[in-house]
Amino acid sequence: MAWATSTATGVKVAILDTGIDLDHPDLGANVKGGINTINPRKEPDDDNGHGSHVAGIVAAVRGNGIGVIGVGPSASLYAVKVLGASGSGYASDIIEGLDWCIQNGIKVVNMSFGASSDNQSIHDAVIRAYNAGIIMVAAAGNSGPGSDTVSYPAKYNEVIAVAATDSNDAVAPWSSRGPEVDIAAPGVNIYSTYKNAGYATMSGTSMAAPHVTGAIALKLQVNPLLSPDAMRSLVVGTAEPILGAPEEVGAGLIDAEALVNAQ
Repeated sequence: MAWATSTATGVKVAILDTGIDLDHPDLGANVKGGINTINPRKEPDDDNGHGSHVAGIVAAVRGNGIGVIGVGPSASLYAVKVLGASGSGYASDIIEGLDWCIQNGIKVVNMSFGASSDNQSIHDAVIRAYNAGIIMVAAAGNSGPGSDTVSYPAKYNEVIAVAATDSNDAVAPWSSRGPEVDIAAPGVNIYSTYKNAGYATMSGTSMAAPHVTGAIALKLQVNPLLSPDAMRSLVVGTAEPILGAPEEVGAGLIDAEALVNAQ
């Protein structure tokens, strides 16, 4: 229903992750650039699968008759490879990736990764991106059901933290909890693109975050001047109420149509 108004055309979305399968027939047309901060001499190609899965949720191609369709199917994807084949990485590579996003006019950054401890250097980079007007979305983490289990960078005030729900709109038992959770989105058994031109079903708040990133990209086509704070207010204000405490689901379930049409 949101696509009647917006398909996120021209909105620059960076996937800070393990890279993107640059030759994937369901992604390639939307990948407009990127960087490999681990090895800048190499392409930001995905040697893990996680980043391609996240990218497909945001912006798998629409109308090509194959695979899946992303939330914002006309968004411009940027592969910012900050995590290696194992799915882990160094703070320095994440910082370099965020600074690249600032220098290259990225509007939305998806960060489907997390750490249990604060890193001031990463927080400083997040603040720089925030001050540059970049909207950042991050996975809350998969350390639930304990309280106060939201991971960094989702825990930072400058970042929109996303919890995971299942097909019944119930919070996933493993989804991290805490007062930092802003919004919830589907994160259980999500089918999306994968490395080597493949597809896979995966679960995690890593899958929930790009649903929100894609919805934000839809809104930015309509109003490209929204600040990070204004966007957070709209995301939260248009959420669909669902069962669950605020520390579990935030304001509720992301509602792309309501977000796109909100004034």
